[in-house]
Amino acid sequence: MLVYHLPGTFETREAHLDLLWEAGATGLEERAGLIRAYFDAPADVHPDIADGEWQEEAEQDWQAEFRRTLRPVKAGRLTIVPPWLVQEVEAGQVPLIIEPGMAFGTGHHATTRMAVEALSELDLAGLRVLDVGTGSGVLAIAAALLGADHAVGVDIDPITIPIARENAEINSVPARRSRFEEGSLGLGDADWQDRPFDVLVANLYAELHDLLAGEYAAHMQADAPLILTGILTGKLPLVREALEREGFGAVQVREDGEWVLLTARAPAAR
Repeated sequence: MLVYHLPGTFETREAHLDLLWEAGATGLEERAGLIRAYFDAPADVHPDIADGEWQEEAEQDWQAEFRRTLRPVKAGRLTIVPPWLVQEVEAGQVPLIIEPGMAFGTGHHATTRMAVEALSELDLAGLRVLDVGTGSGVLAIAAALLGADHAVGVDIDPITIPIARENAEINSVPARRSRFEEGSLGLGDADWQDRPFDVLVANLYAELHDLLAGEYAAHMQADAPLILTGILTGKLPLVREALEREGFGAVQVREDGEWVLLTARAPAAR
């Protein structure tokens, strides 16, 4: 079995994964800061990921190994869990079932867990929540399970949308309480952007938070909670400056290793 080892960072992960699938990878996993791509035969990889290394390993069922090592992740009132481990969710915890697949967001990354924890601390009953860069839909689904009246997940990658919808169905979240659409803030005339949201959560890298900070403010009710993660500690000043520029207040920082989550309040009505 041929394995292509490629260094991975949060900023480049999704682009690298897409290129590896396109090159013919039969499976992908992340381990110790490396993306491991499994191939049946040698393949030409895109020049952007040509700094990886090929290695021949003994044949194994990588999917079975992945399933064996995956564990439930407790995040506030929810436990993020694959379908085959639902029975391991502790009493009193709400299971958030995510089928691991091509879309980013199984809940095992610190950024996803911190975002679910932050949502779990809010009273979402009756509120509208927007999840920007939804991936597998985990944060929008979490909001719905925590009581949100309606959760919208948007992503520029069309591959993610059917996966997110399937995950919502697995969690028995009805379509009237969740919606997943391809798109981005401020682009087009999508009807999901027709009125401000009560909560906005986004797990994106720092440069995108900087770019989108003004759109976050434009899509939120005055003083609404904002939850941002996907931020490396070294990029924290960039995001804090963006929030200050757009008038966000009550900024608080939480850290987990090299990752940061920011919470803030939307500016008052302008």
